[in-house]
Amino acid sequence: MTTQLDPSDTERELREALAAHAREIRPRDRLDAILREASEPLPTSARRRWLTGMGVAAAAAAIAGAVWTARPAPDAGPTRPAGTPSATTPVEPSLEPSPTPPAPSLSSSSSTLPSSTSRPTSSPSTPSTPPSPTGQPAAPTTIVAQAIYRVGTNGGTTDRPGLVREFRSAAVGASESARATAAVGESLRRSDLWRGVTVTSADVARERITLRLSGPGDSASDADSARLAVAALVWTAQGAVGRGDLPVTLSTPGGGQILGQLDPATPFTRASTPPETLCDLWVDTPSPGVTVRAAEPVLVRGQAVAFEANVEWELRSGSTTLRDGFVTASIGAPSRGTFAVDLGRLEPGTYTFRAFTSSAEDGAKVIAERLVTFTVS
Repeated sequence: MTTQLDPSDTERELREALAAHAREIRPRDRLDAILREASEPLPTSARRRWLTGMGVAAAAAAIAGAVWTARPAPDAGPTRPAGTPSATTPVEPSLEPSPTPPAPSLSSSSSTLPSSTSRPTSSPSTPSTPPSPTGQPAAPTTIVAQAIYRVGTNGGTTDRPGLVREFRSAAVGASESARATAAVGESLRRSDLWRGVTVTSADVARERITLRLSGPGDSASDADSARLAVAALVWTAQGAVGRGDLPVTLSTPGGGQILGQLDPATPFTRASTPPETLCDLWVDTPSPGVTVRAAEPVLVRGQAVAFEANVEWELRSGSTTLRDGFVTASIGAPSRGTFAVDLGRLEPGTYTFRAFTSSAEDGAKVIAERLVTFTVS
């Protein structure tokens, strides 16, 4: 048996190889894809392969355990309550930003960008095929969690407009086109500039997404406002499809300018979207207006651009602050980090969770904030 002071050549080489491999890993945020994949039933053949893989993993774990039991136990780091999910946001259902989201685009380039025990009321289920009014079977649908982007404000003293992400659960068709149509339709309904506009169809090809809209939308006050409103549709469509920063083209009857400002012939992407297009704070779960079962602990997850990664929070009931504190995000500004706050089990009632960041100068000025109201029953 080797010891930490006298490792064998094989053990030393194994450790060096593992360390080198770990340094090469660059995690990315693909929560949209994970939530969508989790909602799909596992085929029998895939289940067998998964079980086989688990057997191999178990054997590997046994070998690794034999190597590491010879080492003295390292100092234990901070512990979390038993059963608390990892604070690391699962990387946004297929392409969503990593701790530092690729500066996405709204012109002609290429893309990216959180889950809680208090998931939106609906949860993944097996596909269903309800009968249609004509008596013919309707297309199979599945309840999935979709990331919906809308134009909101940053809150605080930097109350600039920007993209806000919110998750919702919905029964949608299994195809990429059906997922994109449902998600973009919801994004359109959350915007004043797109009032009355619907998605006629969403065509997803190998290298492009084409959204056919019923109209060009209202005339925006300026090109920046129009680009932001289009960005909400682009990020939503790409998140629903889950195949990276596919260029998105908008098509309207007559081919006029989009929102009275933008050329419809130009494909839009995330890659050239300025970083400030995203609001500093997102609260991904609980979703606004969601109902959480009283028996379930409430885990708040989100993303933040925060000085020294410090995110402050409050839990309110009406005008009363029940609890407050702070949490350290996975990385500090100017990068975008993830954070999680375990609120535990709450008594039935309506609550508002407030996340905010304060000025680095005196800590008194609120730079950005996000409020989410949810119900426990």
